[in-house]
Amino acid sequence: MEKSSLEKNIVAHLDELIVLVTTLEDKQYTFIADAEMAAASIGRHLRHTLEIFLLLVQNYDAGRVDYENRARNLALEEDRLLAIRQLNYLKKHFNKPDKPIELINNQLVIKTSYHRELLYQLEHIIHHNAIIRPAVTHFLGDAIQQNFGYAPATIKYQAKHVSG
Repeated sequence: MEKSSLEKNIVAHLDELIVLVTTLEDKQYTFIADAEMAAASIGRHLRHTLEIFLLLVQNYDAGRVDYENRARNLALEEDRLLAIRQLNYLKKHFNKPDKPIELINNQLVIKTSYHRELLYQLEHIIHHNAIIRPAVTHFLGDAIQQNFGYAPATIKYQAKHVSG
């Protein structure tokens, strides 16, 4: 079966994060630069995106997800190997058939679908990658993946409109 564009994009961004976390040193992963990343480390941003994504995947069978009601596993902010394990877990378990999902926000219930929420997860990862891009660039320089933190639409636009 051929992979969907959404599935390919999610796998690509999860792989990108695995490479990043593998490449960084512990002190780089946990470093907090107030001005660059809203007083959060690369690890804290990754923890946040991982927890949200894991919550969706783990609540697939229940068909209800509340992104605000989650355990905050602070170990993910400091333990790069744990983060890599969670990224690999997501790669293996996120691809499921679409189905209706109820999104809970405070007392509001919104009807959505699993694939719509997967798209949200992809956009959420890209958003946080954009926030951490300056720190990643500082630590890795030219070794940073060229399109790290850019949305697919931005990459397409730049390819058409930015001359090298």
